[in-house]
Amino acid sequence: MCAGFALERRSLPDTLFAKHALESRLVTRHAGAEPEIHFLSRTLSPLLPVWIGRELHIIEWGNMGRSSAKLPRTFLVTLESITKGLWNALHAEEVEIPVSLGLEKGVWFHIPEGVKGMLVSDEKGSPHVYLLRQPASHYYEVMTRQTYMPVFLGAGI
Repeated sequence: MCAGFALERRSLPDTLFAKHALESRLVTRHAGAEPEIHFLSRTLSPLLPVWIGRELHIIEWGNMGRSSAKLPRTFLVTLESITKGLWNALHAEEVEIPVSLGLEKGVWFHIPEGVKGMLVSDEKGSPHVYLLRQPASHYYEVMTRQTYMPVFLGAGI
């Protein structure tokens, strides 16, 4: 499970920042640091930035708010369930989530290239993104005390 992600403010277009009213998610860690937008799973309205084709969107993260009766009430999907075809009926599409930091058990860690997710639509046609996860590497498990980790783009951590 991953509790959240962060993305540098400069990486998100002003139009998306304003459209989704992300001011309350803006954090500056210390004086002189680059402001970042926090996307946390346990907020009232969990969101994630997602590349769909060549366009960046802000999408509802999972279905924890129960906005859909059709979609699973979680915000994660295992790589194993995708391989077994358990998400085929939902026409899940793999997408890239451009984040630079991850949060797990109170530990922030650097993400070099982003993570993968699965994009699905609910019964109203609204998009939802689920974080794709896999068994943790030894390093990740020691660092976070978790047995699963996000599927990283590129080399990962």
